[in-house]
Amino acid sequence: MTATLDATPRPRPGGTPMGKAARLAKARTSSLKFAALPPDPGRRAGVWCKPVTHNASRPPLVWLLGAHGGAGVSSLARQIAPAADCQREWPAVLEGESPFVVLVARESIEGLTRAHDLLRQFHCGQAGPGRVILLGLVTVAFQPGHMPAAIRRYRNVVADLVPENGRLWRIDWQRGWPLSPLADLPVWTPGDDRPAKGRDPLAGVRELGEELLATITALLSGPDIANPSGAHS
Repeated sequence: MTATLDATPRPRPGGTPMGKAARLAKARTSSLKFAALPPDPGRRAGVWCKPVTHNASRPPLVWLLGAHGGAGVSSLARQIAPAADCQREWPAVLEGESPFVVLVARESIEGLTRAHDLLRQFHCGQAGPGRVILLGLVTVAFQPGHMPAAIRRYRNVVADLVPENGRLWRIDWQRGWPLSPLADLPVWTPGDDRPAKGRDPLAGVRELGEELLATITALLSGPDIANPSGAHS
């Protein structure tokens, strides 16, 4: 599901590169170079100096780091049982807590810009003491309907900063989120079966939960969980 850009402009019949492909390739190159520059201090997330405070009955398997307020982290943390909100700060991975982090941002120019800042912070080694494993970025629809073209293009540029083995996920517009108290939202738990018939109340988050669990399971069974490919060190 990771969005990528074609860095090779496709030539026109006369040999001239296609304008759109050339612009996208230039944007991608600029974005990757920009990743080497740390964001301004005011645009970085803090780092916990103690284990992350959470209300879960068991330690969370994955942390959701909101790039900004209103990203949708509270709703996702409620609906995905193994996840928890790390409250806008990178976990320091202390006392055996999970190193797995997913960034969350709304599909707006400001939301994606804030996600871009945190991805740069991660790549520049400013996301804590080096034990965080960034699994990817979740973008949450800002409004019903299709993603606006300008947002889609910018999202693709931001996606180039997701770690090599990371993923890019999308949560479609969730009509129930603004209409329900947080405590009333349904919860996905690993192993839950899809409804045999009728509407699936967890349709918006089930795939994300399943893929996060599969990704983490694969990493935990790998030979080197301390520094998998694409993790910050």
